[in-house]
Amino acid sequence: MTEPMKIGIIGCGNISRAYFGGGKEAKNLEVKACADIFEDAAKAKADEYDVEAKSVDDLLADKDIELIVNLTIPQAHKEVAIKSLEAGKHTYSEKPFALSVEDGEAILAAGEQTGLRVGCAPDTFLGAGIQTSIKCINDGMIGEPFGGNV
Repeated sequence: MTEPMKIGIIGCGNISRAYFGGGKEAKNLEVKACADIFEDAAKAKADEYDVEAKSVDDLLADKDIELIVNLTIPQAHKEVAIKSLEAGKHTYSEKPFALSVEDGEAILAAGEQTGLRVGCAPDTFLGAGIQTSIKCINDGMIGEPFGGNV
């Protein structure tokens, strides 16, 4: 059996539970370390999931980590993704991928330049709830919509 891919998580907020938990269950991944701009948040998750808490720079410098899971706020996705790629790490971000087309293109270009993989969590528009809502609207089940809210 091959060694599991070692990953580092940057961003230890609410969504990180899914990634830490999934990392514990996966046979082909191992969460090695985490970081957050709030050191206490990283330390708490590290203690809870038995991984190392590091600074972002130390996490990116860790030669064992192959993939960075970017769970930062959307405004930081581009910066963290590009720094991860420049540090020789594949990068995977929670949605949104980027805040603009230009930022997304910059991330993809950095991936191409480094030869590393870039990924992002899918949006939920293909989920059952939204698809059912679209069907109800298209089938006229609710009448004619005159407004909406995102």
